Amino acid sequence: MKIKWFRQSFMVLSFQLGLIWFFLLIYRFCFLIQNKVFFPDFGLYEYLVGSWFDLITISLFLFPFIIFSTIPLPQIINKYRRILDWVLFVPPVIVIFFFNSWDIAYFSFARKRISYDYFKFIISENEASVLAGDFISEFWWLILVFILTLLIVFYFFFKLKQEYSDPKDWRSWSKFVLTAGLFLVIGRGGFQLRPVGVLEATNYCSLQNSPAVLNSAFTILKTYDSEGLERKTYFKKENLNALFNPFQRSNPSGFLPDKTNVVFVLFESYGSMYVGPNNPESYTPFLDSILKESMYFEYGVANSRTSMDGLPSVVASIPSWMNESFILSSYGMNQFQSLPSILKKRGYSSAFFHGATNGSMRFDAFTAAAGFDRYFGRSEYPVSSHYDGHWGIPDHYFMPWSVVEINKLSEPFFTMIFTISSHHPYQIPKDFQSKVKQGPDPICKAISYSDYAFHEFWKKAKGQEWFENTLFIFCADHVGPTGRKDRSNLEWSFKIPIAYYHPKQELPKVAANISTQQIDIMPTVLDLLNIETDFFAMGTSYFSNFELPKVVYQGGNLIALSANEKPLIWNDLMSSKWSLEDIKRINQLKAIYQHYTNALIDNRMIAE
Repeated sequence: MKIKWFRQSFMVLSFQLGLIWFFLLIYRFCFLIQNKVFFPDFGLYEYLVGSWFDLITISLFLFPFIIFSTIPLPQIINKYRRILDWVLFVPPVIVIFFFNSWDIAYFSFARKRISYDYFKFIISENEASVLAGDFISEFWWLILVFILTLLIVFYFFFKLKQEYSDPKDWRSWSKFVLTAGLFLVIGRGGFQLRPVGVLEATNYCSLQNSPAVLNSAFTILKTYDSEGLERKTYFKKENLNALFNPFQRSNPSGFLPDKTNVVFVLFESYGSMYVGPNNPESYTPFLDSILKESMYFEYGVANSRTSMDGLPSVVASIPSWMNESFILSSYGMNQFQSLPSILKKRGYSSAFFHGATNGSMRFDAFTAAAGFDRYFGRSEYPVSSHYDGHWGIPDHYFMPWSVVEINKLSEPFFTMIFTISSHHPYQIPKDFQSKVKQGPDPICKAISYSDYAFHEFWKKAKGQEWFENTLFIFCADHVGPTGRKDRSNLEWSFKIPIAYYHPKQELPKVAANISTQQIDIMPTVLDLLNIETDFFAMGTSYFSNFELPKVVYQGGNLIALSANEKPLIWNDLMSSKWSLEDIKRINQLKAIYQHYTNALIDNRMIAE
């Protein structure tokens, strides 16, 4: 009787789903072990919240299977139900386990859960197949966990023989209705007006712990059919523009001569934890020597988590304050202004340099849309044997070579060099392996090597006629991965160096308590170059009178960062008692975000 009772469809279903639920707990445990420095206070309560989101995920992915395996049907149909059960059960389980195992490794680098847009990018990225080998060798144990959990679940799925309900028994139909209703409610996340989404994680726990209570299958599913940004209407137009207006006019500073050249060096993953002249743990002694003589912001803020988010932020003052990258979103087709497009009207030529394979991260397409005249990638580099076999042309080859191509540009020019060697897998050329400085994170040696490469670039650039009439900009695209608990909080996760340097003209010195952000670069450069123009930017110039919060985005939350104040976290669902000062900052956040959403939706990102 006990065996027969266990074979009933509802009991078999409970066991099957319970087994998946248990293994999702194991995946979360592995996730927290791999990324423990980011979640120091993750406790039993957070595990319970995570299990609730896992149950929601199971309900969403396996709802067709749940319905079909419990609905009472005639006996003649039951002969073929096992085949359909297999079709409705096996693929969803593979998807759920695959994304959760993958994200255990991915989160270490991006510090955010995978969303659907980034999944599309990884699948189509040129280097994905090459870099896959590096990830497999580093995270081989994840493949074992993935295969083992699948084998156990599928073993019991095929082993357990199920007796389907009798369609003539009213109790079978009542159980089916109750089961369907139960999992429908669970899939919605409860009885609230709207189904639970990614943002709701912060209703149950802190922002820091929210990525760990979610799971990757859930975040991908919830961003799959994203229709883009929701229009915000917090303020009427007159009140809105009083708080912030992205349609601005530059204010020439007079510090530099007209027609000054620009060389913008964007450093891959150069977080302030390992860079800076005032940092005893710096791995960039040569860059630091330049920063000391620069208009250097010790408290720079990255408006981005990834390289794809970083480039639009620094070159066009367009952050990715949404769950997908601007480059990959539908808004990537919008008309927008950028430094090269504005400067082109003032007679500037331009070129973009990135040593990775052409097409990497869609940079070639974006830079063309941004108005760059030329793109130089791995395909344009003349020595194919210098390819590192993983990512592209190592920095110590590519950066000095870029000087050769810059010499061919007509002055004045705007050029941008995006380094690559401090990107995973942190491969160091043989000639430099004994020279680099090792550190607590694998990225440290790559940053140390990249500083050597920058020194080679600088020595070559210094010998060119254009050098002394050139404004140099130094910035990181985002913060790199770390395994350190003392560098895993919100501020360290977005803190980067930002600096402006001119060999002949003295620029203002910046106090340590002054903040800036990536989206402030474009307005600041226009002022430094004495370019008087109207423009659209989500940031403001250092030389303007605006005192706005430095804004980052994480999982549906807007976060205001400042060197002088604690981070302020806000989203539409929060209902807290705020101080008057907090209300002021929140109103600024609302105004900035309202302009951002409406400008992208309406394709109004060019000053008329």
